[in-house]
Amino acid sequence: MADIAEPPLLCGAPQSTRKGRCRAFVHDHALRVSHRPRFRHPDTWDHEPRSNIERTSMGSGHHSGGRNAVLLLWAAFAAGLALSYACSLGEVPSGPGGGVFSGTAPLRLSPVDVLVFAPHPDDDVIGTGGVIQRALETGKRVRIVFATNGDGYPQAASALLHKAIASLRNADYLYLAAARQREAVAADHILGVSASNLVFLGYPDGVLAGVYADNYGDPVQSLTTGRTFTYGPVETDYHTLAHGRPAAYTRTAALADVEELLRTSRPTQVYVTDSADQHPDHKAIYGLVRDAIAAIGFRGILRTFIVHSGPGWPWPQGPTRDSPFESRTIDGTTYPIGVPWPPSIRVPLTTAQSALKLRALEANHSQMQSPIDRLYLESFVKSEEVFWIGR
Repeated sequence: MADIAEPPLLCGAPQSTRKGRCRAFVHDHALRVSHRPRFRHPDTWDHEPRSNIERTSMGSGHHSGGRNAVLLLWAAFAAGLALSYACSLGEVPSGPGGGVFSGTAPLRLSPVDVLVFAPHPDDDVIGTGGVIQRALETGKRVRIVFATNGDGYPQAASALLHKAIASLRNADYLYLAAARQREAVAADHILGVSASNLVFLGYPDGVLAGVYADNYGDPVQSLTTGRTFTYGPVETDYHTLAHGRPAAYTRTAALADVEELLRTSRPTQVYVTDSADQHPDHKAIYGLVRDAIAAIGFRGILRTFIVHSGPGWPWPQGPTRDSPFESRTIDGTTYPIGVPWPPSIRVPLTTAQSALKLRALEANHSQMQSPIDRLYLESFVKSEEVFWIGR
């Protein structure tokens, strides 16, 4: 059978009927379905995920000539277009068992020892790059879950595409998402984590707090990509892999995904950004993990880390591989804020582990474009990593 067209990434700017949410909106319906090389701008493609959909043979018959083959190809193409259009409207037909297609193999995840939840690609290296190395060196199994594709950072998209922020469109942020997924794979490969142990949830960067706070049931709309469903431009999103279709940007869907991952991964240790982190996305993934842990009765260890905490964090500045983290007081405020200092847990790193963490951070090229961003990220390279006990 010919390949069936997968749901497209639509590049038209959706028009929401409610601010920050989407009950009904207008798409550009000029769908383009084609085979694409890996590194093209989204202006020239609609979707680029790796699919785990199994294709099944149509079998052989008495009429296997060129005419029937052409008819089969046209039929598959038409079916793909119809499915793509339905997916864009959130009306995805189900196959047996709830998948988009019958024959879709369910995603099977093996248990791990350490499960890291990162709000964005690079947050896993920032907070736990050393812990990941230590776990792997002692034979432990590690899985990393990225809540978003990192598609909501205008400055990064601007630098990556050499375009003014005001001229960026949905397609440009999808291009950024593809770059950040590739960077995440490269960075974690440096640390020793294979791509098969990376999970991309595909929820919206910049408005994940809106997803977590959602009480209406309508999908939240990404302010940058315009999307309302999970996706993966390079690495397919978890919900599509597990259930054959993307998930809506709702609290219910996000919480269900996190619960499933906790149940199937069965970790003894979970790491996630702290509720005191000042980035709304970081607070949101903490809330989702905390709620999921309570729902399933998780009995393991929950440890948290802080990435964003104002002008006094992290300190000292720069990659000081021989120095520990320090708190800093500015105008009467001590950073990091909202957590006790000294921290609950200090995990020492060797010079080699700190050096490898720096290499992994540098693999996130899109986040290293500005000198300020580079200095900020490099300042998390210390002789230790610090954590708090989940509350």
